[in-house]
Amino acid sequence: MKWFINLNYRERWVLLSGTVLLVFILSYFWWWQPFIAKHIQLTHIIAAQQKSLQWMTQSAAEIQQLRQPLSHSVSSTNSLSLLTLIDKSMRQGTLNSVSKRIESKSNQEVQLHFEQVSFTELMLWLAQLYNQYQIQVDSIHIEQLTLPDKVKARLTLTMNN
Repeated sequence: MKWFINLNYRERWVLLSGTVLLVFILSYFWWWQPFIAKHIQLTHIIAAQQKSLQWMTQSAAEIQQLRQPLSHSVSSTNSLSLLTLIDKSMRQGTLNSVSKRIESKSNQEVQLHFEQVSFTELMLWLAQLYNQYQIQVDSIHIEQLTLPDKVKARLTLTMNN
């Protein structure tokens, strides 16, 4: 402290103002700047999460709307036999021209044999059957053929009650 008092007035003033300036600069870079950067980061995260929440809310409403007609269509198809629904669906879709054999095992079970069918079209048709009529695959046996995307398939379909 004695050395500070021995300094002349101008040197003390420069040293004190430099110290104060240094304290402000260090405060800014150690506390204020990280605080502002974190605040900006959290603001961006909140905005992104609000967008996700808005999308999820809209999607949930769409899902609820899509589920309502499904229950009506399933109840209206209960009076039709499983064989009729499958036959109708095949005639309307891309599997109309495919060589197939359909056997009704019971009122709730149908067995299908395809000698050569596109795997992609078969999977899309099965998904459509499930989504429209709640018909599901009970068992399936698929053999790959030499042609691309062509398979030999044997499957059993049942009505999901």
